[in-house]
Amino acid sequence: MHVENPHNNKYVAKAWSILAAVNMWGVILLCFAKFLEGQLFFGTIYAWLFGLPFMIAAVFKANKLNYELLLTNLNKVSDPLEVLNLTDYLIKLYKAQDSDSLLMIDGFLEIHRATCAKEDCYLKQKRCQNQRIQKTFFKDQNLSERDVDILMVLGQIYFNQIKRFPNEISLRIRYTLFLFDLMKQKQQALNELIQAEQQSPSFDYEFIIYRYKQIIEFEMNLAQNENSNGNLDIASELAFQNNMRQFQNKIERATLMHMDFWSQLQEDSPDLGKMNEIGSKINLAILQVEDLWNKMQKLTQNLPKAMRLYAKFIIEVLQDKDFGEELLEKSKMLQQQNQKIKNQQLISLLNSDDLCFESNPIAVVSTAPEKFAQIVNLNQSCCNLFGFMKTEMINRKINIFMPNLYARFHDVYFDRFMETNDNKNINKERLVYIKQKSNYIAPCFLTLKIIQSFDDNLQMAAQLRPLKLFKPNCYLLVDQNEVIDSISASCIPLLNIDYKTVSQRKIMLENLFPNFSQQKSQYLTKNGGLLQYKHQEEYSTNIIKDERDESDIQFTCYMTEILNDVNGEIVGYIIRLELIWNEKCTTQELNVHHNHQNRLSLQFKFNPRLSNYYGEFVAEMNSQRVDQTIIWDQGDLSSMISSNQQEIQNTGIQKHLMQSENTDQQKEQINYGEGIVTVRLFENRIQDINDVDIISDEENEEKNSVFERYEIKDSSIQGNQDGNDNNNIFRSRKQLSQIVNNYQTPMVIRKVNWTANILTIILVVLSFTDFFIIYEQYQEIYKTILLVKNQNQRNAELQTLTTSIQNLLMLNMNVWELTTEQEQKTYEELWKKKLNQSINNIDTLNKQLMLTDVDLSDAIIDMMNNDVISMKTSDGTSQMFDISEAIQQLLSKSLIIRDKHISKISLDDIDVDFVLFNSLNSIVFQLRAFSTLYANELRIKSENNRDTFLLILGISAAALGIGLIIMIMAIISVYKTQEEMLAIFIDLPDKTIKYLFNRAENFISNLQMGEEEDFISDIEENEKDNINELNKSLKTKRKRKKYKNSNKEQRNFILGILIIVLFAQGYFTLNYLFSKTFLTDLNQMIPEINATARAESFYRFVDISERSLFLNRNLTIMNKDPYEIVKNSSIHQEHALNVEITSQIYQDSFKQIFMDQPCTIISNFMNEITEQECQVFADGAIYQGMAVGIARYFENLRYIMTIYDQFWGNPNVNFSLLARGFGKFKNITKDNDIIRNNILNLNNFNQTKEAREMQDSYNRGTFRFLVQQMIEGIRLDMENHKTQILGLFIVFEGLIFMVYFLMWLPLVAKFTKDLWRTRQMILMIPLGIIQSIKSIKTYIKMNIQINDVDV
Repeated sequence: MHVENPHNNKYVAKAWSILAAVNMWGVILLCFAKFLEGQLFFGTIYAWLFGLPFMIAAVFKANKLNYELLLTNLNKVSDPLEVLNLTDYLIKLYKAQDSDSLLMIDGFLEIHRATCAKEDCYLKQKRCQNQRIQKTFFKDQNLSERDVDILMVLGQIYFNQIKRFPNEISLRIRYTLFLFDLMKQKQQALNELIQAEQQSPSFDYEFIIYRYKQIIEFEMNLAQNENSNGNLDIASELAFQNNMRQFQNKIERATLMHMDFWSQLQEDSPDLGKMNEIGSKINLAILQVEDLWNKMQKLTQNLPKAMRLYAKFIIEVLQDKDFGEELLEKSKMLQQQNQKIKNQQLISLLNSDDLCFESNPIAVVSTAPEKFAQIVNLNQSCCNLFGFMKTEMINRKINIFMPNLYARFHDVYFDRFMETNDNKNINKERLVYIKQKSNYIAPCFLTLKIIQSFDDNLQMAAQLRPLKLFKPNCYLLVDQNEVIDSISASCIPLLNIDYKTVSQRKIMLENLFPNFSQQKSQYLTKNGGLLQYKHQEEYSTNIIKDERDESDIQFTCYMTEILNDVNGEIVGYIIRLELIWNEKCTTQELNVHHNHQNRLSLQFKFNPRLSNYYGEFVAEMNSQRVDQTIIWDQGDLSSMISSNQQEIQNTGIQKHLMQSENTDQQKEQINYGEGIVTVRLFENRIQDINDVDIISDEENEEKNSVFERYEIKDSSIQGNQDGNDNNNIFRSRKQLSQIVNNYQTPMVIRKVNWTANILTIILVVLSFTDFFIIYEQYQEIYKTILLVKNQNQRNAELQTLTTSIQNLLMLNMNVWELTTEQEQKTYEELWKKKLNQSINNIDTLNKQLMLTDVDLSDAIIDMMNNDVISMKTSDGTSQMFDISEAIQQLLSKSLIIRDKHISKISLDDIDVDFVLFNSLNSIVFQLRAFSTLYANELRIKSENNRDTFLLILGISAAALGIGLIIMIMAIISVYKTQEEMLAIFIDLPDKTIKYLFNRAENFISNLQMGEEEDFISDIEENEKDNINELNKSLKTKRKRKKYKNSNKEQRNFILGILIIVLFAQGYFTLNYLFSKTFLTDLNQMIPEINATARAESFYRFVDISERSLFLNRNLTIMNKDPYEIVKNSSIHQEHALNVEITSQIYQDSFKQIFMDQPCTIISNFMNEITEQECQVFADGAIYQGMAVGIARYFENLRYIMTIYDQFWGNPNVNFSLLARGFGKFKNITKDNDIIRNNILNLNNFNQTKEAREMQDSYNRGTFRFLVQQMIEGIRLDMENHKTQILGLFIVFEGLIFMVYFLMWLPLVAKFTKDLWRTRQMILMIPLGIIQSIKSIKTYIKMNIQINDVDV
């Protein structure tokens, strides 16, 4: 797909457009060649090559200037896409820097200067331009005045349009890229990304936001680290303080988790499941601490306080003394360095720490050229006062948060202050008006202070103090034309107007107060004047509704002028309305508050998520200046942690009390067997026989005297050196950490993965095998159905061949009523043509039957290869042939008859006699038997296929069952390995566990006290006290702790695998049931298939048998008397049995043929008769349905046979009387043989002609059409079933793919991470303790070091 601007890069866009043009040119010429190549045109490839350079040149030269974009009216734009197109095109012109682009930029700037409706438009204020705004561009870049203008205009366009479309994420992202790439304002770009992230962006936008946040933060950190003295700017300082609080909170959380772990291990029966869960949380918490530490290091390398905290955490909690002491030494060096730098810096009047703890709202405004009049720092109280979040105010100009009347000329005031250094308003409190986020104004007292920043620039600190009002007041700001510009929120309950009403229309003071101008001079005085106000529905709002009467409300009005200090011009007025409390007002107020519980007052709350204010009546006792529902940036979690610690202590006390109560109850019960044990002497030791879990004295010595050996550690290590390299991992914690943290896949995981892979391969192989076997078997069945059809159609064509020879024989005998030679010649040509067509059809069908690739049964093959047909030869003898040879004999004789003259075709001719006799006797009998064998073959294949599908079902069930067992064993082995790793903590002595718990507890206690210099507790003295206490303990035998495991993940995973295996088996079962149902229905339809396919040859055989009877009574048919051969059909009975399982196509066709009128179908299918001929044929019997037609067919045959019985053996019969006008007598034999003449004349009866024509056209067309429709119906059913199987197969394979790649591989990764994480928990044990406990050391060497690392 090609768009107008496929890429931002000009050359890439041109290349892509050229490629699209070449593709289009090629497609056009391919379509041209498809229809015209070789007919009207030659050489398409040359035309393509000839036009290729022109297409490339046309695209390369094309350059759309997009003048209409430059004429976009930004005041009336309604679609953010128009803004994006305009800004993108302007940036493209700015980067092009060619003559055309510069000319178009100049034109746009002129148009924008004329059409911009904003008062603070940069181009309009350029006449009194503030040079400080441009210094930021000229400082770092060589920009022309045009470049500065277009960049400033672009910035204003983005800013204003974001205010119009605040929820358009794409516009905000483009603004971010503009600030980052062109304006070089990284912090403001980061703020815009944060704003966009809070608007629930889509996944692609979320990725862009995440990526650019990382880039901007990286560049900001890189620029910060390049600072020589390590100082942070205000934004980075805020981010660092925020990270420092989070860092401390996360360390506290990790320490509490360590305490929880050691307390869990102190229980009588530790729960390995809970220990594993706590251990996973500990690892996650440590990773979070490390990530936050790395993030803080990116901000600055000068962080001694955080480094000291992190070092003590590593020493006291993580038990890594070497690395912790290294960090402590580094932090001391940094602290000394910072102290030297600190002494050389100026002490500022107000620093960032003061802002955090200041209760009054304070905002710091920069005077630096690059951040002229922008807010660089503020506290939370200031955010609450304005209603904005801190990120929405940082790096924004201060005039954005002022009413419009002040914001217009504030930059000029600020610039004038910097030029004249006029300090008359410094450190003086004065009344100003601020604009809150809800666009309402509020009066505040402002005090300005000058402070010194870190980069030696001056900053303005604005301290605001909200005005306390004791009477109902409202404020209105009007311009010099007395049009209301801004109002306070109190205008809503007092005047019943809101900001929306004021902003949508211009409201004059005269509209609200009709008599205002008459007393304006009085209102300008200090005492003000009385003002009457009557509620007007035209300007009312529906925000607040209360019960009001129609009387006037009285206010005391105070009016103050707003002057422009530069030129002394009056630019507006401040109007303060104070409600006069009379008796009626008091009564109304009491009536309003009487409906509420206690005393209520109207307050407004700001919803940051919806950026809106809501008014509500709340209890006055709960009203506060600052709403407590506002979400603060950071909170102190120390109180929460303290409360958690108290809960932990209380929980421990409760457990101790419960244990003592249980002990008292146990003491009350008398145990008479106490102290009686059975012991034995083994290896010079007395051991309890019944207690198999008693720890040996050697290991008990290791457990109970760990700290005793600390005093003789050096001597014991030197005495135990044996030169074994494997023990070196316990000499250093760093080496042990490298071994434990080695991220190689454990052997048990590899075994589980191989098991799952083998099971998946088995499932895939079984599913593919099942699918392709079903497809192959269905194809085999369909080919067998075609064989049944071809076999019966071959029989019918053989009967048609006999009919053609009989007709030619009767033509020679002058049986037919053909008066002219032309009619006789035409008749002869017609039937010789049909004879030749039958010969060709038989030869084709015979080849298809003999050369089929279907696996046939032995009975059919034997019958095809053996001589089973006895044929009468020319000399009157019989000779045996196989089916193929017999048919070829008939075809060769038929070819001879076809080429003979009509006069030679007679009963005495040996070729005619050969064909007529053999086609009606042994061949017919064997071909019918052959058809029965093919039908039986179809039945056998359908039954055998069901057995095949059942075998596949059994194999899949067995394979999945065995795989399930192996998979369950593998998963159990994974959890067994994890349990063995956790069980090594059970070998830790109780006093060691208590010692580790106390160290973590002492660390968090000192951390919560917040003593920086005395932060390090006297661990060495505590360690000595603990060691002395442990040395006093006696070496007594102790039982190994019993542990339990409440982890239910193993059961859940096994249950999930069982469900997946059952689902897979359900797929094979469903395939089997579908196939079985289809094959059962097909097996029931086989008789109808056979009967329908045989019908044509059957009716044809009846016709030729009757004519053979008329020609020669002595000629046997099927080796029997021809008179007894004619029988009825069973097709209707078979169809009635299968009507519920046959295809709807065949049912509809059967109904149309036999029950409805079949003329349309037969005429279209056969193309030998017209529909009109069919409708009048047989007195309309066919038009009434073939059921009536076939009945009439047999009725005609029976009638003729009745006449035949009258003629046979009765020469005196009256022909005219019996014929009854249906036939005329003709002396065919030219002699006096009346009986033979009468019988031969039966061929010219109307009933005989009708039956003959019905057989040639209607019966043949009917049954061939039915066979075709039946096979088509079976094929469609088979295709539908195969489609179902294919759909199930695709779904099954897709689910296998999803389960393997989306579930199993993440699960294996989880198992691996869990084992890695559990193995990392070993590092929670101090290295000295690991060295002293033999079981832990042996487990590490045998299961971790040897299995996973080559040492």
